[in-house]
Amino acid sequence: MENAVDALKIAFAVIVFTMALSLAMVMFTQAKETSDVVLSTSDVTEYMEYIESSADSSESRVVGLETIIPTLYNYYRENYTVIFLDSNYDFMPVYETQTYPDFWSEGYYNRYFGGTDTRICSFDANEEQRRREPWTTSGTGGNTLDYYMKQNMDSFLSGGEFLSPSGDGTMYDYDNSNVNGWRASTSFIEEYKDREFDEYLGWYIYSDVSSGTDSNSGEYVAGNLPGTQVTAQTKRVIVYRLRP
Repeated sequence: MENAVDALKIAFAVIVFTMALSLAMVMFTQAKETSDVVLSTSDVTEYMEYIESSADSSESRVVGLETIIPTLYNYYRENYTVIFLDSNYDFMPVYETQTYPDFWSEGYYNRYFGGTDTRICSFDANEEQRRREPWTTSGTGGNTLDYYMKQNMDSFLSGGEFLSPSGDGTMYDYDNSNVNGWRASTSFIEEYKDREFDEYLGWYIYSDVSSGTDSNSGEYVAGNLPGTQVTAQTKRVIVYRLRP
């Protein structure tokens, strides 16, 4: 009888241990899923779902600032171009460069508005470096390029001033319609928080980069890139067209 009681106790202990182990596994699984969700929402690349349409179609998707903002924060890290269009499909200036065309890199010109026009409708790290924008330098305070690129984007999106780290007095005021060609009296977020955009994907194709041809000679191609036919350098482009 005593042996039977001991056996029952052991069996009960095994059952309790098995239940506790199962419960612990469930809790660990739920914790991991929660952690994955948190990390996913904090990773800006999670929001970047590139829509690749065919070259002969106008396929796009409708997005808001919740998609555009993470895309803008990542353009210089992943080296792609972001272009803004107005509702008429014309290039839409979002700020005016304060750099002087006389000091732009040799051969650089404004591919969207022509020549030395200082209106800017795009974000492209290579073009910004060729215009010698102040946020494309590491500055004199020991901060990194990433720091200044992010600082400028913070100011652009939320409204505020970006002062050149070189100390030359160049300043961008992104919530003042009287400065830098900014077209609104408030920030980019405030201006477009209730608006929608059509998002398109394309590429710039540089036909002769290796021979020294200026990068501005690239041709913009919408839709899927037929990789087997293109041997020149290409660069991804994301276009946001403001919906009426």
